[in-house]
Amino acid sequence: MKAELKERLSTKIEEGEFEVSDIPAFLDLFCQLGNEVEDLQDEVEDWNRRLMFVLDGLGTYVITVQDGHFSLHEGMVDNVQFVLKMAAAEAAQVFAGDKDAATAYMNGDLVIEGELPDAILVQTLIEMVIEEIQY
Repeated sequence: MKAELKERLSTKIEEGEFEVSDIPAFLDLFCQLGNEVEDLQDEVEDWNRRLMFVLDGLGTYVITVQDGHFSLHEGMVDNVQFVLKMAAAEAAQVFAGDKDAATAYMNGDLVIEGELPDAILVQTLIEMVIEEIQY
């Protein structure tokens, strides 16, 4: 299933067809890859966080990273350490690698609640997942 999902998302990204409806699958694959790819595991060593993605036009998703294990939950939860808010259409561009998250932040399209080091790490993780999907 992971290989099929990775191939489907890779094709959509490559062909410029990644859209809002693909975001839940991207976040699911993000967690699967986070649990299996050594480089991603290295990035989150000793980093336990709940990351909330509030995507206007799609919903709210939470990725929990606990002791190197990634899990995905749909909907609001308590005790999050990092919140990323943006329009789902903007998020689709960021997750497809078509828009830089830092640029979106500077333009006001992306709002972050949390510590700067966490924001930088989340951006790094997203970029690493995009790279894993494309190759």
